Amino acid sequence: MVLAHLLVQSGCQLALAHCNYQLRDGESDLDEQLVKDWAAEHAVPVFSRQFPTKQILAEQGGNLQETARRLRYDWFEELSQSEGFHYIATAHHAQDAVETLLYNLFTGTGIAGLHGILALQGKLIRPLLPYFKEDIIRFAKANAIPWREDYSNAHSNYTRNKIRNVLLPEIDRVFPGVVAQLTNNIQRFRDAEIIYQQGIERYRKKLIEVRDSGVYIAVRKIRNCQPLATILGELLRPYGFRYAQIPDVAHLLEAETGKYVCSATHRVLRNREHLIVSALAPTPQGIYLVEEADSVVTTGDFQLQTKEEPWLSENPIPRLPSSLAMIDREQLIFPLILRPWKTGDYFYPLGLNKKKKLSRFLIDLKIPLHEKSRVWVLESNRKIVWVLGYRIDHRFRIEKDTKSVLSLKLVPKAG
Repeated sequence: MVLAHLLVQSGCQLALAHCNYQLRDGESDLDEQLVKDWAAEHAVPVFSRQFPTKQILAEQGGNLQETARRLRYDWFEELSQSEGFHYIATAHHAQDAVETLLYNLFTGTGIAGLHGILALQGKLIRPLLPYFKEDIIRFAKANAIPWREDYSNAHSNYTRNKIRNVLLPEIDRVFPGVVAQLTNNIQRFRDAEIIYQQGIERYRKKLIEVRDSGVYIAVRKIRNCQPLATILGELLRPYGFRYAQIPDVAHLLEAETGKYVCSATHRVLRNREHLIVSALAPTPQGIYLVEEADSVVTTGDFQLQTKEEPWLSENPIPRLPSSLAMIDREQLIFPLILRPWKTGDYFYPLGLNKKKKLSRFLIDLKIPLHEKSRVWVLESNRKIVWVLGYRIDHRFRIEKDTKSVLSLKLVPKAG
């Protein structure tokens, strides 16, 4: 609302776009009405769309916040094109940038993740980014600008909310003014990134050859580059590879022809004297991706719910029913793949720590033939993590030094 007020005061030609996710019953409708009333009072066009968010999540699975983000930005882009708008302005502020910095830092990032939120990103502009939330609230009160609080922001159900409501206040007690200091650091990170990207671009021109069959990287050339992991990570980042996968990619430099590593969208293959990056074929029907730790994936027969949780070494390891599992989060590389089991699958059953064919495992459990066809597995980087409803893999068990776990819940569909 402050951003809308400032844009009107500056004489900009604009319209408002309001998303109603229908998640807070009547509260969501009151938010929408506030925007419409304010727009009418100030003669500003307003576009509003109601999204059946709960239904979309039930049908498609995924994370609530990421789903809402995708819905609104897809719609913003549609509006921008259909109505001829030049820019999409959002009201992100300094605290939002700091939260993004910390989220990226703790989940793993390259230097690009340290710049937080960009003030200008294509047609996206964020005019309030230099200002702190307290300043914005003070301005709103001083100028009698109406607004409504989303009460869910006060809950710590999501990672970003935990950073905002729990982590940052604790850090601020130790380092007063930490948000201001991190905001200053973000600017320095942005400046360093410009120099960094100039160097990466020189490596890109030197090492990458684009052919019809894919992107070729000469093993002889890149093997001697230093720092190897950083250069590999930046060259492969546009193809969906995460930094956690780079050690596996580096091993391809010494591997035999035919070895490969996959991201969600691409494969990097060792083929004689080259690493070849090529797009994967579309995901076959019956295979699902678990993109992030807090997810819900819905198949035709069941729903898999995943959630990351902290773990204390003194916690006793619980005995869980077959529909639940807990694994060491730090051993995982996302995206995880959820799929039916197939002939040739093997894993290390918990407690055995010895490779065993899954077909033999199911025979030993005396699983009837008609039930075998319904067995699914969850895998990470081509290693089976959990045979759903039966056993986790020994390599992903909780240990004394485990810091966080991924909780898995198998929910059969009714009927």
